[in-house]
Amino acid sequence: MSYANRSERLQRQIDDAIADGWRIESETPERVVLVKRNVGSLSVHLILAILTGWWSFGLVNLVYGGYKYLNDSRRRVLREGTACPECGASVAPDASYCQNCGTELPATSIESTTT
Repeated sequence: MSYANRSERLQRQIDDAIADGWRIESETPERVVLVKRNVGSLSVHLILAILTGWWSFGLVNLVYGGYKYLNDSRRRVLREGTACPECGASVAPDASYCQNCGTELPATSIESTTT
């Protein structure tokens, strides 16, 4: 299956997610992993700037923004059909693993990850 042969439903979901600010992190013909990152809240940045700005030259704000960017991202996995990406066996749409080979299946909803 090539990327051009994706179903209209999957391509529409991808297009809608990109329009909402998601970015493609990895992509195969059967599934797409989308990520949405942030750099922290404006109010926290302002408080950090007021409390530490003059002696840290904004370094604390950069550290906070980097931490939020790397560790506070949301991932969303969209996949084609209901087949296991490893063995191709048919699986239920809400299954968390393949009954045939035991491969953990990505969730189809938004996930909050901290790495």
